[in-house]
Amino acid sequence: MAKSLPAVPGNTFLQLPLTVPHAAFEPASSLLSQLAARGGANSMQRFCGDIAFPIDPLFRGEKVAIGQLAQLAGCDAAALEWVSVRHLGKGHFRLRDEFASFQSFQRLRVRVCPECVRAESPSAAKSWRVPRRLQWKFSSIRGCPEHGCMLVRLPPERFSKDARDFSAQLRKHYGWVVDQPMIHAGHSTFEQYLTDRILKGRGDQWIDRLELNVVSRACEVLGQALRWRGTERPTG
Repeated sequence: MAKSLPAVPGNTFLQLPLTVPHAAFEPASSLLSQLAARGGANSMQRFCGDIAFPIDPLFRGEKVAIGQLAQLAGCDAAALEWVSVRHLGKGHFRLRDEFASFQSFQRLRVRVCPECVRAESPSAAKSWRVPRRLQWKFSSIRGCPEHGCMLVRLPPERFSKDARDFSAQLRKHYGWVVDQPMIHAGHSTFEQYLTDRILKGRGDQWIDRLELNVVSRACEVLGQALRWRGTERPTG
């Protein structure tokens, strides 16, 4: 089974004849899903089984597996690793030099911005062209800063492995997603700070000294409190 394959240092993969570009905000799991869809596979699991790619190490964010995925896609491994989460075990995760907890992520339900999908997907048959944003995985990010609307959660899947296959999920629920109304998110300065930190790294404000799991929860609570009071203050 493909899921039992380890990521072996020294194993190399040739660049696929059909690839997709890697977006700066796209984690490794989404890129793998896009490659599987681009290659015509029914699922990411089947795709990885066909080419003997170590899917589980990739989902754990192992450096070797990310480098091998970069070989398949013909993209920069360092850029791919920058936006990919490493699972350390026992509910602990790492993003670059940041630590996060199990509660920091939406792991079993895929969330998307319907406006991003409508803008970037040319047709239902090619809905896999929309990459997943890393920030969509974080529980404290509820809206899209680009379009100012709420993210929507796709219908739940029976098996967690199906929820991991972003392109297959988007293709399956494409019609439902594009029919979703645009709901104003009231995107807060706290959410914008979290988005910037997730994608660009730490800054030099006092809040940057807090661990990501702590600051995510703090920003979520403070943002909700200020929205309830009808006021908004910057983080700096």
